[in-house]
Amino acid sequence: MAEPNSAKVLDVCRVAPAPRSPNSAAQTPLPLTFFDIFWLRFPPLLPLFFYESPHPKATLLDTILPKLKHSLSFTLQHYLPLAGNLTWPPDSPKPIIQYNEGDAVSLTIAESEANFYHLSGNGFREAERFHHLVPCLLASETRAPVMALQLTLFPNAGFSIGFAAHHAVFDGKSGAMFIHSWASICRFGEDSTLTPELTPFYDRTVVSDPSDQIEKAYRNGWLAHNGPNNRSLEIWDLKAPPDMMFGTFQMTQANMESIKKWVKAKLQEKKHRENKPAALHQSTFVTASAYTWVCLIKTRKLQTEKVQLAISVDCRARLEPPVPSTYFGNCITGCIVHADTNELMGEDGVAVAVRAIGEAIGRLDDGVLKGAESLITNLLSPRKKEGVFGIAGSPRFELYKTDFGWGRPRKVEMVQIEKGGAFTLSNSRDGNGGIEIGVALKKHETEAFASMFASGLEYNQVHGS
Repeated sequence: MAEPNSAKVLDVCRVAPAPRSPNSAAQTPLPLTFFDIFWLRFPPLLPLFFYESPHPKATLLDTILPKLKHSLSFTLQHYLPLAGNLTWPPDSPKPIIQYNEGDAVSLTIAESEANFYHLSGNGFREAERFHHLVPCLLASETRAPVMALQLTLFPNAGFSIGFAAHHAVFDGKSGAMFIHSWASICRFGEDSTLTPELTPFYDRTVVSDPSDQIEKAYRNGWLAHNGPNNRSLEIWDLKAPPDMMFGTFQMTQANMESIKKWVKAKLQEKKHRENKPAALHQSTFVTASAYTWVCLIKTRKLQTEKVQLAISVDCRARLEPPVPSTYFGNCITGCIVHADTNELMGEDGVAVAVRAIGEAIGRLDDGVLKGAESLITNLLSPRKKEGVFGIAGSPRFELYKTDFGWGRPRKVEMVQIEKGGAFTLSNSRDGNGGIEIGVALKKHETEAFASMFASGLEYNQVHGS
């Protein structure tokens, strides 16, 4: 049997879409839009779902595995491009997603002796323990699979489902749509109809480049990177720092209301003192993001003069005209928040962060794609990105509602944050309106962050109530 920190591969199979019915709708090949091209060589999204199911190995293999494979095949009827590959034909100005009859999704079946309940807990856990629970996306210079899956059995405890999803094909919302669709068909049967909000819309013509320069900038950026004329589809192999740990923290509705009240009071003080406007967009997302960002900056004691927070903004409803909410593919742009490090590390750091994030989001009203062509230059520049943070996921994806028929997930992790300096936001598992926050920290940072996160909530509970 494999070592406790690894997984023994039992089988690697390929799951093809079930035979198409006459009304199956999916355009292939699908050209990438400028939203997709931006992410061309990014590492894949790696969501990992843990499900408690205390059955022996034989039951998991004989009952759960067949049902997951069967429902996956029928789900792929609606999501044909996911069984295909990303290619860049010599005669095409940009990459395309190509599905051919016979293409299929790779599904790895594995078994682990690791402690299921430790891995799916909230305390700090070694990030390397999760590497064996998500599949690899084996891309070459000329071809990259769109998606790979892994089912890992933990006999007498449960199982996990790991995804590797190519970021040039998926944004978070598209990935969540597919996962919810698969869960729905698995739970209700192959004859069940996908609800309108889970039925993907593939028509690329609805996405227009307002300046006719964004796609050109992104395409040329990648061609010139390690170029000239570099059409490689190989994915960046970013290395995670050693001794990384995953940790999960909760913010209740009461926590967030206290922080909002405290921030509002601080901004009112600043308004009177400096004659600065206090009215700002202070949503749950902004509050949780600001609080976590400040805790991370204080934990790392950054020496950089400025820090940045990269927020992915869903453009579907913000474009002119709006794109259908079920549009499948990337439809996000980056909103970059800039702030002074010392101000964020000060006593009023969370209020400063809320204002900075709120103002950056407010500027999107001037045009969600204004200045978007410069994002690729910033991404590919060789500058050290020590003070750059990002956010993965969104509470709107409702990943804790993903029920394949065996109950809600015990835990959802975004394994990709180990490499990129991002933290995750999702809805709380208990469904009470709270926010779950996932962080990846070096081992020596974990105690400081946990202490700062808890003490800040206590402080705001007292001063914000």
